[in-house]
Amino acid sequence: MPNGEAVREKPTNMNANLKTLAIAACLAIGTSSYAQGVFIRPELSFNFVALSGSDSNGFKVQDALGYGVAGGTRFGAQEESEFGLSVAALKFTLASSITGASASGNVKVMPIMANYRYYFGTKSDVARPYFAPSAGWTNIKTNSSVVSGITTSSSSSSGNCFTWAAGVGLLVKLDDRLDMDLGYRYIGGLKVRTTNVKMTVGSIYAGLNFRF
Repeated sequence: MPNGEAVREKPTNMNANLKTLAIAACLAIGTSSYAQGVFIRPELSFNFVALSGSDSNGFKVQDALGYGVAGGTRFGAQEESEFGLSVAALKFTLASSITGASASGNVKVMPIMANYRYYFGTKSDVARPYFAPSAGWTNIKTNSSVVSGITTSSSSSSGNCFTWAAGVGLLVKLDDRLDMDLGYRYIGGLKVRTTNVKMTVGSIYAGLNFRF
């Protein structure tokens, strides 16, 4: 993105991301084994992003698929409360929004969040709606290149920022140890380092909740 500070970053790949996801899930499970129900929940998401700030002028971001995993525990008389940790990996492709110019690059977003869920209804219900606030830190990496006429400009950045999220969804019981999880999550507080660019992300997600 414009005005970004050039930063050399180590190559990353899907194996590294998956390792981070697994560690977060294991930590959540390991610290919550005393409670009524321990879970691990992989998910896939469809994500759309909005940019603000003058440094984002000339760019548009394409919607993207993402993946993540959560782990934690559920507690309460009706198993109405849930606490856990989650990690997700999202990668958005940049394009130009200016006629006569071309842009390429990507934005990688990896939120690591502490999550709370409150489930409505009772533990015997087949379907339980829920509300889910979250807070944590997100790593954002950007790489961009813009060509306009004979001028080419490139930039990259990497940094962390405090992030919050709120979501609503529905957990559907498939059997005693497996649920289907459907919902929508809004992520705010995302800022791109060395620029005035702010991002918000909306995610529609689906996952499987494995209970132990």
